[in-house]
Amino acid sequence: MKNKLSNTNPIIAEALKNFFDDADITDFIKRNQPLFEEVDSGENLDVELELKSSSQTRTLIDILITFAETKFTEERFLEFLIYLGQLIITAGEYTTAVDIFDKIVTITKNNPESKNITANAHLSIGEIYSRQAQWNLSFSNLDNAKKQFEAENDLKGNVNCENLLGTIYGDQGNLEKAKEHFENALISLENFEDPFLLGKIEINLGIIYTIQGDFNEALSYLKRALLNFEKIGDLKRIAEIRQNLGMVYLKKKEFSAALNEFDLSIDAAYRANYLQTLGIAYISKANVFTLLKDYKLADAFAAKAMEIAYKINDKLSIAEVYKITGVVKRNLGELKTANDYLLTSLRLNKDLNNQLNIAETKVELGHLMQLMNEEDKSKQYFIDALDYYRIINSPVDIKELEELIKN
Repeated sequence: MKNKLSNTNPIIAEALKNFFDDADITDFIKRNQPLFEEVDSGENLDVELELKSSSQTRTLIDILITFAETKFTEERFLEFLIYLGQLIITAGEYTTAVDIFDKIVTITKNNPESKNITANAHLSIGEIYSRQAQWNLSFSNLDNAKKQFEAENDLKGNVNCENLLGTIYGDQGNLEKAKEHFENALISLENFEDPFLLGKIEINLGIIYTIQGDFNEALSYLKRALLNFEKIGDLKRIAEIRQNLGMVYLKKKEFSAALNEFDLSIDAAYRANYLQTLGIAYISKANVFTLLKDYKLADAFAAKAMEIAYKINDKLSIAEVYKITGVVKRNLGELKTANDYLLTSLRLNKDLNNQLNIAETKVELGHLMQLMNEEDKSKQYFIDALDYYRIINSPVDIKELEELIKN
């Protein structure tokens, strides 16, 4: 059966392997043979294949769900949908994932014994929408999830909601609000043994401390989280942690260490088929090569990141790629083109209400305006960014911007 499964999409292969016997797998493959395509079953998966197979993946998923519904009891069918939905989130097929969790809500919402399943489905939908920066839809689903978790006295569910709310506020650049939610989650976990959930919160606190320039505290949280997830072999989380460790070293201007962490993140993300972190790691490598003045490599990694970001509709990453491309163009002397890219990044970040990325983009626009002999505009961009970094108390950025404004 292994040979037959090696020729289909990894999502379908995993779902078939974990929920169906050999006879059902053979039957499903025979029925849908024209939809199967060769997929590299080695460790070094080709992202190009993943990007071009979306329509076939969706068709196979739809047919597989129908097939499962005819084979399973309702309880087993729900288990299957939850498992499949999580696989699809990891692969970045967000529209399909929302449809699956909506189906779970529809099946369970009127069953008092299934309230916890309904709540977790809303939590998953909230997570998906947060990744697409659709904040209102995310908050709405999280509100539904929290109400049901509280009614069920489900501590773990509530902690997951707090953690995701912290992530959203962090993505919006509201670090104090983000830290408040993460710390609430940590307090709730004091008498609850869950290394996986604890590790997720440690990652997020590591990110907050990185942004605020407290690198020792950031490394402490991230390395603790890495130990937890290495013990359980969670490649998805390992990819995230390696990416964030790279960001700490990047902030410290330790470029070799940063590149090493980003490469480790890319390796883990490939093996986990985790497109979101893969795209972010490509953005980060583009950023490093920009600082190292290797603009050809920076442009290449930015292009890879943009391809993934568009595929999974990661709006925050799309805005970030525009910013990095603008910096590349600026350093190549293509000032008008750089201005177009940076202003596009600024507009997208304003649309997403991402205050941190707005500040970062204004810094880059400030440098560009200097080169274009627009000193007043340059100074204003730096002042605007400084105001934000003072709000979040980031000493490294404050010092750098105060020097730029003086000069």
